[in-house]
Amino acid sequence: MHATLLKAYKKMFLIRAAEQKIADHYLRNKIMSFVHFYVGQEAVAVGVADSLGKSDKMLGNHRSHGHYLAKGGNMRAMMCELLGKEAGSSRGKGGSMHMIDTSVNFVGSTPILAGVVPLACGVAFEQKFYKRKNITVAFLGDGAFEEGVVYETLNLAGLFRLPLLLVVENNLFSVNSPLTDRRARGHDSKTIVEGFGAKYMRADGNNYRDVVKKASALTRYLRGGSGPAVLECVTYRHMAHSAPIFDESCRAEDAAEVRKAKDSIARLRRELIKSGISEKTIARTEKNIEQGVEKDLAYAIAAPLPKKETLFTDLYV
Repeated sequence: MHATLLKAYKKMFLIRAAEQKIADHYLRNKIMSFVHFYVGQEAVAVGVADSLGKSDKMLGNHRSHGHYLAKGGNMRAMMCELLGKEAGSSRGKGGSMHMIDTSVNFVGSTPILAGVVPLACGVAFEQKFYKRKNITVAFLGDGAFEEGVVYETLNLAGLFRLPLLLVVENNLFSVNSPLTDRRARGHDSKTIVEGFGAKYMRADGNNYRDVVKKASALTRYLRGGSGPAVLECVTYRHMAHSAPIFDESCRAEDAAEVRKAKDSIARLRRELIKSGISEKTIARTEKNIEQGVEKDLAYAIAAPLPKKETLFTDLYV
């Protein structure tokens, strides 16, 4: 168990370190590009990814650096993509919100609100049609969950019992609008999901153990052919909706001191120390990870841009 938790911690810390280094680089170099950081939500991506097999497929949304890395994505390729370089995962043409890496079955990410949901339904339908044993996972936010296409997808996936897991990362805000300003009185996600014949579970998105436990239960359920399913993870987004800055405004429950106290990485770190792993060992591991991230970022900064004659290659719209 210690080895499993330490492995999870390394992945979560890798995502956090990468996000912080990228945010710092964007600020210092005044890179004016849309970028949505995943700081605070690492337990969700890693917990869900740890419940999957290599052949299972994953799709992400506009905030998917953590999803991509948790699925086994290449850090250097992601850094290059963020900086528009030829060696990027989408050859520098997709940027932060359009990553893809079929080598690890990360099918892709899209920034259109809830746009990933029907795409994931199609992927899951293909798996069902060809009687494959793998499943499809897609991530969406609490704001996206309110889009009509989500309910259309749940209906279709429920009709065909597709092996589709929708992970709702409920960070309590759609940009800066809280749930209470957006949802009717009596709105209940569990009732909605189960009304379409899907299985629903709710997890503490700030707790790796709880996420991986619930995600594993749902993936086993899906492999039995009774899908679809929805896992709602209540978590905290530490940074602004779309900027390399920490957000202290418009917060009620998840004020800075609360986010710090419930931070999933700090929580798992304390648990590892309590289990007998020395703080010195953990600190050394963190330093090695940070150095690796810095090395990959330096590579991306120096890497060449796409050649002019390839600017329109693979572009279809």
